[in-house]
Amino acid sequence: MDPLTHTLVGANLASTRFGVKSRLAGAALVIGANLPDVDSILYFTGHSDLALGFRRGWTHGVLALFLLPVIQAALLMGWAKLRKYAVSPKWLLILSFIAILTHPFLDWLNNYGMRWLMPFRGTWFYGDSVFIMDPLLWLILGGGWLVGRRPSVLLFSIWLFFTGAIVWVVRHRSPGDLIVVGVAATLILAALLWRGRRSFAAAALIVASIYIGARLTIHAVTATRVRSEIAGTRRLMVSPNALDPLRWDVVAETNRGYRFGRFHWLRGGLKLESDVLPLPADTPEWRAAKADPSIRGFVTWMRFPWYEIERTPAATRVLVHDARYAVRRRAGGGFGGVVVVLRP
Repeated sequence: MDPLTHTLVGANLASTRFGVKSRLAGAALVIGANLPDVDSILYFTGHSDLALGFRRGWTHGVLALFLLPVIQAALLMGWAKLRKYAVSPKWLLILSFIAILTHPFLDWLNNYGMRWLMPFRGTWFYGDSVFIMDPLLWLILGGGWLVGRRPSVLLFSIWLFFTGAIVWVVRHRSPGDLIVVGVAATLILAALLWRGRRSFAAAALIVASIYIGARLTIHAVTATRVRSEIAGTRRLMVSPNALDPLRWDVVAETNRGYRFGRFHWLRGGLKLESDVLPLPADTPEWRAAKADPSIRGFVTWMRFPWYEIERTPAATRVLVHDARYAVRRRAGGGFGGVVVVLRP
């Protein structure tokens, strides 16, 4: 998921009784909810392929789930000693573990994927159930964190940020989506101005869990239905829409090739596109491109690979794509695609 969702989960946890278990409990929960994304620092080195191959691996896998809480708790206790704070080492370790565990679970929910077994195995796991930037989760978690706090310019600014971010995500969608966002944002603002004294963070976390559970259930039922309707399906991705839980985008690897379509429970079920994208043939160019060190990370990450070959007198260009994101031909690669130049 996006950093905002992770941060909101940590902030809501810190607003429950967990937040008073120890000094620095809030820091343990908010930082821990984001800590596995420390691997994204590799993007600042300029080696984007290396960063892509490392993402959602070592710092998200099973070994990290036990090592990162210990590291974070030790750093927090060191800070507490420096500042002469009285803290509970036991609770800092427990809260660090809880917060860090939420991160890979949320990352697993979308179609980007997660490698739970790293560093022992690099197998990718995909929840395919919640969009990577889910505006409804922002509303639920953002509302739970805001409501019940004393109104201030800072909180009103945070509300404006949440509302603006959500509108930015859904701006190209139907007017009905914007109406839903507007009504929800207005209700949250009214609750914020109400000066309630109770914390709604625990309720927000419960509602968010129910929402995620509903998405997982709908995805499982939808995937079963789609698989039964597409003959010869080998592998299947039924990925979520940012707002509509009844609409799902479909990529199916079949015996004939990749099929693309959309499934909506209220609008005619499954509708497949007529075009079939061929599966990658085992050619010398394809083998050479996959073995090229410059795209090692991309090869690790791609889920539904396909490629094109462009030949010129000077060189052969292999355009490698992932059909999850790149279903149209893009000469420059773009998101979901890379280019390998094979010299004679």
